[in-house]
Amino acid sequence: MKNNIQNYLARVSLPQAEVSLRFIQELQNTHLATFPFSNLGVLLQENHSLELQVLFDRVVMNKRGGYCFEQNKIFFEVLKYLGFQCDIALGRVLHNRNIDVPRTHRITRVALADSNYIVDVGFGPLCPREPLCLLLDKPQNQGDYVYRIIQPALGPYLLQIKEVDGWFTLYSFDDGFYTEADCLCGHHFSSTHPDATFVNNLVVSLKSYDDVRFLRNSEFHRVRGGKTQISKVSSDGNLGMILMQEFGIHLTSHQLSTLYDGYCQ
Repeated sequence: MKNNIQNYLARVSLPQAEVSLRFIQELQNTHLATFPFSNLGVLLQENHSLELQVLFDRVVMNKRGGYCFEQNKIFFEVLKYLGFQCDIALGRVLHNRNIDVPRTHRITRVALADSNYIVDVGFGPLCPREPLCLLLDKPQNQGDYVYRIIQPALGPYLLQIKEVDGWFTLYSFDDGFYTEADCLCGHHFSSTHPDATFVNNLVVSLKSYDDVRFLRNSEFHRVRGGKTQISKVSSDGNLGMILMQEFGIHLTSHQLSTLYDGYCQ
C-alpha cells in the first residue's frame, strides 16, 4: 500500500502531506486535473476489479481514468493512509429529477477540526473541486462554480449546483454506514446493467479551475470563462487525438474503432 500511495503522491506533485483542510483542497484540485474521469474500462469490457493494486495500476500508473467507485476509492485510501478520519458515503444520482434510482455514486465523508466535509473526485465535469462543508443551505463558492447542501423535510441531503435559472440537484446522500461491499453492488450495477449510464455512453472529463474538458459520445466540450466550445468527433482517428491530447489517454486502433463505431456515430 505504501508504494501505491507514494506513486500517487508523485503523480500529483504536492508538497509534504499534512492533515489539514488546505491540503485536501490542493489534493482534490490536483486529482481532478490529473486523473481523467472515464468509463473506458466499462465500454471496452476490461478488468474492472476494485481490488486496490489493480485499481492503482489502472488509474494512477496506466492513466486509464475511472469513475466514482474507482476515483473516490483511491482518494479515500490516500486520505486514510495520510491520517484523515474518513468514511464511505453513497449517493443516488438525480440530475434534478424526482426519481427512484439505486445508490450508484460513491463519495467520501471527512471529519476535520470539528466539522464534516463531503469530498468527491468522481462526478465528472460537475464535480466540486474542493471539499464541501456539511452546512445546510449555505452557498459555497469555489470561484468558478457555487454549490450548496440542503436537507428537505429532514430526508436525504441534496447536493446542488447553482445555474443561471436556479439550483440544480446533482445527487442525494445520507448519514448511513456503508462498506466496500456496498460499493461493489453499486459498481456492478453501473458497469453491467443494460440501463446504466456508463454502459450506454462514452464519458471522459478533466476539470481544473475555470477549465472543463468533457467528451460525451460524439461531442467534445471545452468550458472556459463561462463559455462552451463544442466540436464533433469525426472519425476514430479524431477520437484518438482527442483522448491523447486532451486527456493523456492512449488506446489501440482496435479500441478506438470499437468506441467510435459504438458511441460516436
